[in-house]
Amino acid sequence: MLTNEPSIFRFDEFTFDCGSRQLLRGGEEQRLSPKAQQLLRMLILKRPKAVSREEIYDVLWPSTFVSETNMAGIVSELRHALGDDARSGQYIRTVHGFGYAFAGEVQTVASNAVPMAALRCEGQRHLLYEGENSVGRSPNCRVVLAEATVSRLHAVVIVSGDSIIVEDRGSTNGTYVNGQKISRFRVRDKDAIRFGVVPVTISRGLSSTAPLPTYVPDPRRHSSGRTAPV
Repeated sequence: MLTNEPSIFRFDEFTFDCGSRQLLRGGEEQRLSPKAQQLLRMLILKRPKAVSREEIYDVLWPSTFVSETNMAGIVSELRHALGDDARSGQYIRTVHGFGYAFAGEVQTVASNAVPMAALRCEGQRHLLYEGENSVGRSPNCRVVLAEATVSRLHAVVIVSGDSIIVEDRGSTNGTYVNGQKISRFRVRDKDAIRFGVVPVTISRGLSSTAPLPTYVPDPRRHSSGRTAPV
């Protein structure tokens, strides 16, 4: 049995926390059965090596005979939660005649890391941790905002103690706090923040009574993704 391994893993817009048994996609929980959670954990910990079907059977169904369809069902459930499929194998790669391997690029987080704040947008809650939290259109950002006016790396949210700072990273369409374009700004819970034309709120802790910001497409936006001056 593997011991002392990291318990939180991030890949693209996903966070998998072994301790809480949660798979989050952009802050929203993706429900997985206990066996699908076990399989994901095993594949991530063994990456980039492939895991044989026999080893998977031994961990998921110890001392129990099950049919091949049981494993196929768990793999299908996991792929569905990840938005993956057997042909592309972006995350779960089939090794024909052997087993499966995890194909995504994973970042590990210390097991004692806990969310310190939350960014809320479009009905979703994105968890923020101590240090820099990247915001942008790139799937490698911690907070992914898939909107044309958001740059691939648009900004970072820096959480340090009781301080939360939003810092623009040379974005095309700018970062705004309370209507003013900023390069670096210490924000408060009630501040209205905008990345490009996407409004968000940021609050200390993980609960907030602030209304969720709603994104309405800006008619001034050109096809290039730029906006008219504000």
